[in-house]
Amino acid sequence: MPAFFPISFLILGLMSLILHSIYVHSRFGVKDVPNERSLHDTVTKKSGGMFFIPVFLISTLLYLTGPVGFGFPNPETLTNQVSNVYLLLAGVFVFSILGFIDDLIHLSPKLRLFLELGIVWLCLWVTTPNISFMTYTEIPSYAIILFLTVFLVFGINLVNFMDGMDWYLVSTFFICFFSVGLCDLPFYTFPNLGYILYAILFVSMFGFIFYNFPKAKLFMGDSGSLALGFFVFFLPLLSNPLTEGSNRGQVVRWDVLDYFYLFPFFWIDGITILLKRFSEKKHLFQAHREHLYQTLTETNVGKVGSLVVFSLLNGLVLGIHILLVQWEIGKLLTFTILFLISLLLYGIVWVWTSRKNLA
Repeated sequence: MPAFFPISFLILGLMSLILHSIYVHSRFGVKDVPNERSLHDTVTKKSGGMFFIPVFLISTLLYLTGPVGFGFPNPETLTNQVSNVYLLLAGVFVFSILGFIDDLIHLSPKLRLFLELGIVWLCLWVTTPNISFMTYTEIPSYAIILFLTVFLVFGINLVNFMDGMDWYLVSTFFICFFSVGLCDLPFYTFPNLGYILYAILFVSMFGFIFYNFPKAKLFMGDSGSLALGFFVFFLPLLSNPLTEGSNRGQVVRWDVLDYFYLFPFFWIDGITILLKRFSEKKHLFQAHREHLYQTLTETNVGKVGSLVVFSLLNGLVLGIHILLVQWEIGKLLTFTILFLISLLLYGIVWVWTSRKNLA
């Protein structure tokens, strides 16, 4: 690896810190006024995504087309991987703009949902992803695109709904970075494209990470959460199973079940609360503070404690996943074991939190 690798990332991190510092300490910007659903009690700047997303996009474009290599291999050696990366960057940009508009004027949920479905469908139609569903591969492309359009939009909004506590989304994405490499895809290992894009993203977010540390002075806003949601869900679809098989020689596809490993407790908590609110006939798109991480902060654990608890839970599932991969257990059995363990741990925290809040 070239010696200038740390220096290039140091420069990028400093640029991110400077840009975010200017925004946090300036008089302009979008402000989040606390209400009864908020976990913060002071007016705080938001829409931090409008700074780290452009830094990420520009840095990635420099890597792909310019002289800045960040210490990674020349992108020409990754030809089979970068064919649709510009579409990924365009989608991240569009979702960031859509989120920023929503931060400013609060788009109607129906309009935003319609736009999100259109953007995701277009990206999927262009890429025609080659994935499997519960290891089954003989699926018509139109069925894959239709299913993924709905599934990805749901996942993107789930990320947006769960962005409500300092550093929660950041720590979850950090653990997600290590989880995706266990899905047997070299795409996420050094020095392949998935690894490179995640690395550039985290360094581009350094300024936001610094100011989002509890007690946060800057929130991500929809401009960041929607763009990150699209990035993390769409990126695996860029891997090519015909040219990027596993180290053992067989063809390996990204499976829909693999999305669970990105953030297991995001899925369980998000779906559980949606079902709960649906059964209680509450508005599904209305902001609330019923998520488990939110109710956990109302106990003596607090924000930092809640962050530590969920980080440890995600880390524990990651550790068990590593063991199951080492033991070469089948994909379906691995998913079943990890899902049941995650559900059990979530239930334990739920019961404990409910008793504490009742007390």
